[in-house]
Amino acid sequence: MSKWLVVFSLILSVVMGLTIWDAYRQEFPGYQKAYFNMVELNSQTKSQQEWAGSQRVELKQQNIGELRRLDRCQTCHLAVENPGFTNAPEPLRTHPSLLDSHPPERFGCAVCHGGNERGTTTSIAHGETEGQNKRLLKGEYMQATCYACHTEKTLPPRTTRAVMQGKKLLNVNMCLRCHQINGEGGNEGPDLSEVGSRRDWMWTYAHFINPQAMNLVSTMPRFQLSRDEIKYLTIFLATMQNNRDKVTDNRFIAHKSADPNWRWPEKQAGGQTSVMKGANLIPTLEYEGKELFTGAGCKTCHSIGRSGGEVGPALSYIARKYDRDTFVRLLRNPADVFPQGLMPQLNLNEKQVQALADYLSTLK
Repeated sequence: MSKWLVVFSLILSVVMGLTIWDAYRQEFPGYQKAYFNMVELNSQTKSQQEWAGSQRVELKQQNIGELRRLDRCQTCHLAVENPGFTNAPEPLRTHPSLLDSHPPERFGCAVCHGGNERGTTTSIAHGETEGQNKRLLKGEYMQATCYACHTEKTLPPRTTRAVMQGKKLLNVNMCLRCHQINGEGGNEGPDLSEVGSRRDWMWTYAHFINPQAMNLVSTMPRFQLSRDEIKYLTIFLATMQNNRDKVTDNRFIAHKSADPNWRWPEKQAGGQTSVMKGANLIPTLEYEGKELFTGAGCKTCHSIGRSGGEVGPALSYIARKYDRDTFVRLLRNPADVFPQGLMPQLNLNEKQVQALADYLSTLK
């Protein structure tokens, strides 16, 4: 009896320790405290001050039953609907338009942005931990989620161009001779009807470069595709989702054409935070380069030592060949350093670029 009591106590201690560690890693308490303080400092009325002073730090989630989603993104992104935070740093910045037609309480965030909407840390919510297949979508990759609800029939052509190019390339390269999509095609390769839910977009991208490096028994040939062609195919396949992830409720599917003059919201200019009192209260998210190497997806294609992928070159001694400035340029825009290369645009923020460049510079 005493033996099992000791074993149970040890297990309970481990579970409690992991729970405390997980709570320690969560960034949202710092973000929420900063937001409430900033609202109070920048308030124009007494009622705003009283509201800010009455708030408490807590996990915020939206149960969107019609979409079968539980979205916790606004646990950190509290200011998405606050017009006073247009120039605040992320994650406390106003969302650039679109919320009038896509209110968060009805749609959530991940239905458009991807990622793991149930995550309570930045790395988990953004799909930046090893083994996740729900990476945050950025840049042109967001066209996949727009297309899922709007299709090419209700959006201006330029806003679904990447998806349509990928669809065209799928036909040009006769992918359906081996693969199936929604019951049509061959049986030689795996069914792609739900591949966007099964695979992280970066895995799909890497698989197009070198199928056998991602799946040793793959019989798929290596197509001579350009960087853009691989990107377009990857974006199109990201639209292929299962019933859990895709929007199937007809009430959420777009039926009316959007304004033909509509354009993607302009990215808010960085650094214009002087008008926001208390902006310095927002905790700075620090990145550790070695950890980010996995989180940003670098490990999918590249190896260091005996760990990592075989799609791209091994990086164990990469700092002997390139300097830190080259790493920075590469991480900001791969095509700037290797115009004919196949490395994708990772859409990293500047702190991520610097952290990865620091880490790569140690690999000698």
